[in-house]
Amino acid sequence: MTFDINSQAKRISEEVITASISNVDIRYKTIRNLVEISKTTSRGRIRLCAHETVNESVHEMFIVHPKGAYIPPHKHLEKSESILVLDGEVEYFAFSDEGVVNQRISMGDYRSGKSFFFRLQEPLFHSMLVVSETLTFLEITKGPFKSDDTVEATWAPNKNCDAEVELFLKNLYELCEG
Repeated sequence: MTFDINSQAKRISEEVITASISNVDIRYKTIRNLVEISKTTSRGRIRLCAHETVNESVHEMFIVHPKGAYIPPHKHLEKSESILVLDGEVEYFAFSDEGVVNQRISMGDYRSGKSFFFRLQEPLFHSMLVVSETLTFLEITKGPFKSDDTVEATWAPNKNCDAEVELFLKNLYELCEG
């Protein structure tokens, strides 16, 4: 039976939905519903956690971000992170500890001819620049969730400083065009 967001999940916050069943069968319709739900949130984002609790050892999350979403550069100290693009296009960046772009990966779904899967094992600062109207992807990482496992880059703008964020994103776009 296909997973039903309305009856087999619970809304944890405006942007987070968690499965309330153990076995989760995701199909196209579920992803389309998720994209529609994202349009109702204040930042245009939504995350469906296929795992039931933050304490589970594996976290599998279907995430929707709009174009222009700011994901502050961050790194994970003791865990890997994998992303699989389901729909849309994104530029994935890895940075040095000083904020220099070390790697840029153009990503899209598997039909795009671009990379559609990336696994980051090393504790490198990373971020994404959504270039399509919407990006839908699967992120997989180790649990349990602990906020102190993630370090935000001190050289990156604070998410609440709109002008600085806008300039940071503009500079990333320029890197993609150059």
